[in-house]
Amino acid sequence: MSETGSVTYSAYLKLPELLALQAPLADGVADELLFITVHQVQELWFGQLLRDLADARDRMLEGDPRAARARLVRAVSLTRALIAAIHPLRSMPPREFHAFRGALGSSSGQQSAQYVEIAGLCGADWVRGEHGRRAVAGLAAEERERLRGRLAEPTLWEGFLGLLAKAGFAVGTRDERGEAYARLAAGPLDGDPAQLAELAELAEALVDHDEVWTEWRACHALLVERQIGGLPGTGGSSGVAQLRASVYRRFYPELWEARDPGSAPLTAGCPAG
Repeated sequence: MSETGSVTYSAYLKLPELLALQAPLADGVADELLFITVHQVQELWFGQLLRDLADARDRMLEGDPRAARARLVRAVSLTRALIAAIHPLRSMPPREFHAFRGALGSSSGQQSAQYVEIAGLCGADWVRGEHGRRAVAGLAAEERERLRGRLAEPTLWEGFLGLLAKAGFAVGTRDERGEAYARLAAGPLDGDPAQLAELAELAEALVDHDEVWTEWRACHALLVERQIGGLPGTGGSSGVAQLRASVYRRFYPELWEARDPGSAPLTAGCPAG
């Protein structure tokens, strides 16, 4: 076993192996390397997000809303890094993209197993619908197995509802959950336990997390439109039309519905205890 002092920067980060993974397929197209780098960076951040979001879920299941919120705050920061990492592709002229697009074959961003994992971990219902089935069809066997395992796990949403139930809220029906959200949004009242304020802050952190993913999807859709216009996408997708339709998918739709004061009337149904 080597001493820690003998570890170099390059060896610690495995830079030779990392840089060797950037292997353009087209000949003489300089911007293909940029395209590869941007998407590899996206996947690296996806991996970190999966770890942080799983930890946020675990903290909720353990009954610790404050620690869960801290992880969600960082997840929002990481997703903003994802958005910033896409921006360099705006400098790539469409002719440069089309010069190597044929080398992409049937590959498509909708085949990102980690992105589908993130959505599944958050509890997005559309992962189990047609979009999810299309995504799974393009995955390798190992990725499909990993995704099946992820979809069998408790979700962030289930962790949040568990916290509400522990605080004494009824969460069995959509109307009951709506009353719980409205109660949290009303702010602390005299005699309320501090836990209610923590749950309200956690609910807002979930909305922040959902919102920044909407920004990421919108940024992605605009970039694709900038590069290919109305052309079909790779991997059998319809291209920009499909991406536009996905922009306003929500991980936690009930929290958005609760933004309308009339959608869930505030009642005297304070938590028990």
